Amino acid sequence: MNRILTALTASVAAFAGTTASAGEFATAHYTTPLADVCPSPFYIQKDWLAQAEHGGLYQMIGAGGTMESGAYRGPLGATGIELAILEGGGGIGLGDGETAYSALFNGNSKAGVIPHLGFQELDNAYIFSNLFPVVGVFVPLDIAPSGLIWDTGTYPDGFHSVDDLKAFGESGAGMIYVSTITRTFGLWLVEQGVSRDAFVEGYRGDLENFVANNGTWLNQGFVTTEVFNLSNGMNWAKPVDAVTVNELGYPTITGMVSVAQPRLEELAPCLELLVPIMQQAAVDYINDPAEVNQLIADFTAGGFSASWWRATPELNAYSAAAQRDRGIVGNGNNATIGDFDLDRAAAMLELVKPMLDDRANPDVTVDDVVTNRFINPEIGL
Repeated sequence: MNRILTALTASVAAFAGTTASAGEFATAHYTTPLADVCPSPFYIQKDWLAQAEHGGLYQMIGAGGTMESGAYRGPLGATGIELAILEGGGGIGLGDGETAYSALFNGNSKAGVIPHLGFQELDNAYIFSNLFPVVGVFVPLDIAPSGLIWDTGTYPDGFHSVDDLKAFGESGAGMIYVSTITRTFGLWLVEQGVSRDAFVEGYRGDLENFVANNGTWLNQGFVTTEVFNLSNGMNWAKPVDAVTVNELGYPTITGMVSVAQPRLEELAPCLELLVPIMQQAAVDYINDPAEVNQLIADFTAGGFSASWWRATPELNAYSAAAQRDRGIVGNGNNATIGDFDLDRAAAMLELVKPMLDDRANPDVTVDDVVTNRFINPEIGL
C-alpha cells in the first residue's frame, strides 16, 4: 500500500466518531445572533459538488437540514438565519458557462439567486480581478489539495519537483492530464520548462484517461479524494501516490471563501460575526467529522448533487484524515485557522503576473483580493 494510505489508516479509524442527533451540535455551539445583520437565507456558492473538503460549511447546519437538488439548507445553528449551500461545477451545480466567480455577479441560474459568498482560487482571483473582482474573507484549506497523481507501480520513485516532470512529452513517455495550460497551475508548469507537448487538457474531475492509459499518465486531482478512489476502485484498485501543487512550488489557495468586491461593505457587518463562526466550524468539523461525513454521503447518494457523483462515508473519512495529516487544514504559520498568509499571497501574485491580461486589474494588489479583517485570531486548531 502506498505511503499516503498507510500513513492515514490510523487517522481514518480515529475519525470514525459518534454521530449526535441531527443538527444538535450546530444548534448548541453556533449561537451568535445574526438575524439583524445577515441576509436570510444566506447563500454560499461552492466550487464543486459536495465532498469532505467542504465539511466546515455543512458543519454549520449539521445533519438537520433539508436536501434539495443542487442545494443543502437549514438553520445556521441557533443564529436566527437560514444557510443555503449551493453545489458548484459549471453545467452541473451551476448553469452552462457559469462559474463560482460569475455567480457572485450574475447569479447561479439553476438556483435563481446571486450568492452572498463563493469559493474561489487565489490565482484566479488575481487573473479575474477586473472581470469578476472578489475579496477572500476566509480560507478553510490552508494548502490546496490539488495535485498530480501517479501509479506507484509504473513510477516507483514518484514526482516531487518540477524537474521530475520534464521527461514527459518526449517520445514514448506518458502524458500529464490537467484542466488547462492556458492559465494557473498548468501554464505555470509550462513556464517552468515542462513541454507543452506533455499535456492533455480537459480534466474535469475524471479519471478515465488514467485508467485507459494503464497508469502511464499523470492525472490532476485532489490528493484528499482521487488517491482514495483510485486505490480502492474506479477500475484501478492499485496503489497510487500524489504531490500537491504547493509542494511543487505553486502556493495557491483553493476554496477561498470570497465576497464580490462591490458588496464587501454591504456585507461587512454580517461577515464580522459570520466569519468567526466559519472558523470555529472548520475546527469542529476536522476534530469530529462523523456527522457531516454521513450527511455528505447521504446528500450525494440521494442524487441531490449529480447523478454520477458519490462521496461515500469511507471516502469522506479518508479525506478528513488526509486534510489534517497533510496540513491541508491547519493553522499555517501561526495559531489561527482560516486567515491568509499575506507573504504567500504576495508570492502567488508574482507567479501569476505574467498571466494577467484584460480580465485583470493591471494594478491588482494582495489587499485587493484577500483580507484578514473579519478573522478572529484566537480561533485555531
